[in-house]
Amino acid sequence: MKLLLASMVLLAVAFHGLGADVYRPCPQFWLSFNGNCYRYFGERVTWEEARDRCRDHFSFNGRADLVSIHTEQENAFAYELFRSSADFTTDYGAWIGAYQTIQDGPFIWSDGSGLNFERWLPGEPSNSGNIEDCVHLWRRNAGDEIPRAWNDRPCGRDTPFICKVVPN
Repeated sequence: MKLLLASMVLLAVAFHGLGADVYRPCPQFWLSFNGNCYRYFGERVTWEEARDRCRDHFSFNGRADLVSIHTEQENAFAYELFRSSADFTTDYGAWIGAYQTIQDGPFIWSDGSGLNFERWLPGEPSNSGNIEDCVHLWRRNAGDEIPRAWNDRPCGRDTPFICKVVPN
């Protein structure tokens, strides 16, 4: 009986030690980079749906949003996260948080941070057809490794997306 009780206590201690008290800087399945947490979602949704799905996720310190990109290094990280996860038979882009609130107005980040870095493809943003108000990381095809650049496109197009949240 004592052996059974001791085994149960050891199991409870081991289980508790592996549970809620273990510190994880990012939520499960999110990747850490330069003080933030990121996750690629392959589900193809509109820009607004992507933003809402990101905002359904939280860390202990805040709510996630579509990724805002502030440096060349962060842009490269987000692009590699997309490139390493995407199905390039169908996915040539991933929504990021930049968008316009008014036609031909300035682009802003959905998380409210300042747009202090841009990486547009040459000739972009083009606002083709006066309907391209949202931004995605873009890759022309499976062999295109060049610019890690952005393109504006209609917000209603179904596209995978990348979310960002502050760590726990």
